[in-house]
Amino acid sequence: MIKFENVSKIYEDGFQALKNINLHIKKGELLVLIGPSGCGKTTTMKMINRLNDPTDGKIYVNGKLINEQDPVKLRRDIGYVIQQIGLFPHMTIAENVALVPKLKKENEEQYKNKVNDLLNMVGLDPEIYRDRYPGELSGGQQQRIGVIRALAAEPSIILMDEPFSALDPISREQLQEELVKLQKEINKTIVFVTHDMDEALKIADRICIMRDGEIVQLDVPNRILSNPADEFVKSFIGEDRLSQAKEYPELEDVIVKGITVNPTDKLSECIRLLHKNKINNLVVVDEDNKYLGAVASWDIYKSHKNNDCEIQEIMSDDSVKIDINQSFEEVLNTISKADFGFLPVTDSSNELRGVITNEVLIGSLADKIS
Repeated sequence: MIKFENVSKIYEDGFQALKNINLHIKKGELLVLIGPSGCGKTTTMKMINRLNDPTDGKIYVNGKLINEQDPVKLRRDIGYVIQQIGLFPHMTIAENVALVPKLKKENEEQYKNKVNDLLNMVGLDPEIYRDRYPGELSGGQQQRIGVIRALAAEPSIILMDEPFSALDPISREQLQEELVKLQKEINKTIVFVTHDMDEALKIADRICIMRDGEIVQLDVPNRILSNPADEFVKSFIGEDRLSQAKEYPELEDVIVKGITVNPTDKLSECIRLLHKNKINNLVVVDEDNKYLGAVASWDIYKSHKNNDCEIQEIMSDDSVKIDINQSFEEVLNTISKADFGFLPVTDSSNELRGVITNEVLIGSLADKIS
């Protein structure tokens, strides 16, 4: 989605902000850039929408070099949320949110409806808030507007530069939780800059820790906590957080390959798979291995008289699943709610990575304890 190749940045005064950065940000992930002041995190983020240009190296978005693209058009296709929010005080909330779609000459009726949908998405009633002005809203409400304004033009990428740092702790925590929930719905590629390690651990799919213009460690939160790259990372994370990180197995170590079928597979074939593999459930995926649902053996057997029936007619598409980047503690809390005795594990693009079963989970914990 976004790729940095050997990117460096040297300012006119000779200061080298970035040193040979190589970074691949995946489609649909929330990547957090974090590090001490002056480490290069904001410079890195601002290069994506060409608010900064590299001295050396190449940056690609969707496989295209960004320095060959019109910066104005590029920025209109990338959402941007900043700490100061930047709402226009003389415009209503609806006018602020609709600004970029209007500049892009989108259909007026469509973007007016979109404003209502986005306000509802962040829990602000359009009837109450769309005709208000920014000065009539609290800081937390204004920041919500800043987020949905970035979403209004339906960008595939959203840049967020310490968007919650000026808020009080309660509003900040609420918005962090809302962002995590919202990301599951919108599945955008989000690059989020923060100096707060607790915030990074809470919201990130992956965390990129920087120091002196270089990437020190890039990994999912759990592995950064369990395997900090060096003493700098340990000190940046803090002893309290490290001591609270429990010695659980890595999530990837307890995933097993599920037996999958396609939605149009017939019941007769599914029965054959159940017998052959001595299992009680099947996972349903599409041709791109995207998770669609699951089906229990008893539901298949109940319908076995109609062997021409397709599995999609009896599968459950609302079964509990878990994301590959969620914590082991969340797996333990969720497995008890699993409809089929296992948890499907998916990535940020909903691709099936495998399943977690009670048996494997218990075995892994027993090995860790013994």
